[in-house]
Amino acid sequence: MGVALTTTTLRRKHAGACALLLFTGCYTGVGAGGRDDAAGEGTGVATEGADDAGTGGSESGGVEVEDPGRVTLHRLNRAEYGNTIRDLFWGLEVSTTENFPADDHSFGFDNIADVLSVTPLLFELYERAVDGVLDAALTGGGGGGGETVRGEAETGTADAGQAVDNAWLLSSAGAVSLPFEVAEPGDYTIRVRAWQQAAGPDAAELELQVDGVAHGTASVTALEGAPEIYEFTVPLVAGSRSIAAAFTNDFYDEAAGDDRNLAVDWIELESEGGVVPGADDIRANLLVCDPVAGDEAACTRTVLETFVPRAWRRPLTPGELDGLVALAESARTEDGDWEGSIRHALKAVLLSPHFIFRVEIDPEPESPDAHPLSDYELASRLSYFLWSSMPDDALFAAAKAGELHDPATLEAQVVRMLADPRAEALMANFAGQWLYIRAVVPDIVKNAELYPGYDAELNAAMRTEMELFFQSFVTERRSLRELLTADESYVDARLAAHYGVPAPAGDGFAPVSLAGANRRGIMTMAGLMTVLSHPDTSSPVKRGKWVLEQLLCTPPAPPPPNVDVDPPVPMPDASVREQLEQHRLNPSCAGCHNLIDPLGLGLEHYDAVGAYRANDGGKPVDASGNMPDGTTFTDALDMVALLAEREDFTRCTVRHATTYALGRGPLDEDEPYLDEILARAEAGGFTLEDLAVAITTSDLFRMRRPEETSP
Repeated sequence: MGVALTTTTLRRKHAGACALLLFTGCYTGVGAGGRDDAAGEGTGVATEGADDAGTGGSESGGVEVEDPGRVTLHRLNRAEYGNTIRDLFWGLEVSTTENFPADDHSFGFDNIADVLSVTPLLFELYERAVDGVLDAALTGGGGGGGETVRGEAETGTADAGQAVDNAWLLSSAGAVSLPFEVAEPGDYTIRVRAWQQAAGPDAAELELQVDGVAHGTASVTALEGAPEIYEFTVPLVAGSRSIAAAFTNDFYDEAAGDDRNLAVDWIELESEGGVVPGADDIRANLLVCDPVAGDEAACTRTVLETFVPRAWRRPLTPGELDGLVALAESARTEDGDWEGSIRHALKAVLLSPHFIFRVEIDPEPESPDAHPLSDYELASRLSYFLWSSMPDDALFAAAKAGELHDPATLEAQVVRMLADPRAEALMANFAGQWLYIRAVVPDIVKNAELYPGYDAELNAAMRTEMELFFQSFVTERRSLRELLTADESYVDARLAAHYGVPAPAGDGFAPVSLAGANRRGIMTMAGLMTVLSHPDTSSPVKRGKWVLEQLLCTPPAPPPPNVDVDPPVPMPDASVREQLEQHRLNPSCAGCHNLIDPLGLGLEHYDAVGAYRANDGGKPVDASGNMPDGTTFTDALDMVALLAEREDFTRCTVRHATTYALGRGPLDEDEPYLDEILARAEAGGFTLEDLAVAITTSDLFRMRRPEETSP
């Protein structure tokens, strides 16, 4: 894998540089637990700080160390890569991952090392991303005229048409959309390069949409031979935004053979402010010295020995540094351009497996015994758990001092890091997947006749509520049981009307009481209920399955082959409960549905867009049900109160959090460690902080066993 990664990288003109990159990329196969002999001196550095930790048992006073498991060589996923670039370059805000393919999921998360593969396409995209990053960091993005990010339409998502040449042809009414990351709220310029295939009396109509909401139209009179750029100014909020070009006036005259279509070449987003706040400071932080004629290599060495340990998240060996300096000098000797030579070396650094992967070394690969991570490896585990990003200066300093294996130091670091804005990543990436917050997306389709009040604005409010709600558990010491039982939430005027509660004062979101609204916690939030429904009706099956998988960690078996799993057609004279009762008469279905349905039916007071209802199918809603152990409840509020007090809920929460923290699936051997983590978190009040401290001070997090070697 290491050779495939490095020999397809730079396509550079220096023949000797590839060999040097292979050297500086060095032990690329070691993440699976072993170490290639080519690692050389790297092993001693990578395990710095491990000797003092000891291997004879748990320093934190817990279970005896037996098998803490191992994590495969861990590629940074999309979120981790983007965050790492931002923090490595001192707050540089450039879009690096919008064209990266989606990461594979396993065990409910997209940071599971075993499935984070690298393809030739992804590596080409890494190279493009690095070029853009270095352009912005070294040149200030061309002078600060506004950060511009462009996405090619043929790489986007569309609900009509097809790719033609280097564009997307909307051959019927529909839209092609691209994802963009908006760093700061404000006014942005959005440009669309497009042309029409003319037909009928009117020009093709282009409608600009952001997260499904229209923000202006343009008549596209340009033709294929001379495309034009259509510009819009739009206020955007920070976060992941879906920007689409829609074709709204399709025309087709079959008799005459006339067909009006809209072709979209690209969509471009430009901020009204500068490229990057403090871009000059970023350049100064990167180029920490000025070269002296005749001794440029000295300044090159200073730049690299300052930057590369942060990029590779560990100290360098002398050989690695020498190789990078030689790589830069090779480019400078040929081109006579010192800054270009620095860029050449930095590109190699950012395309190295040591940047793209989180590498953990087994100092004695042949030994079957578990061993402590090095302090630098532990720092990376901690930062990517809490921040989805690289360690900061304080964490690097603690690693350098060999302090991170002290449980008290680890606890202090966790408390500090959760108070940092970067801990928002726990909401975006951990809760976003565990609690399905990410699934609340603008393209959820609902039957407009049945749910006329549902639109993109309401959808956005639903997601924001879930985000703000979980973020309060990151910033406040709230028991995680309140995820299910909290009697207040965050709403704006639109969502307050949907819930039937008083709107908060002023604009935007604010905490409000849910008293009298028949809602508690995240399980009854409209966003989750919308996701766990069909376009026409609620889905007790989806909802019950979600409770089993996400809250109780007891996923049901998949349906037998050839069983009809289509949702029931809504019947005006029959409730969903009655239709499911008919479904369970099939013996092939009853086994699983007798477990799933009673939980999902407890949420039947909430329709397919999460609005509360008293009747279904012309009859009063019966939201009674029972837990897998037979404990009964009368409705959702009764159910969430029961769930919050169950150990299988708290244990399942620990299991999900530990899976996310380690980047691997749970093992049978993990059970004693999970028992210990749960007991420690419960003793502290079962807050997110307590849980994070219990996980990170566990030997499950602090140690690993080597790769199993073949006989």
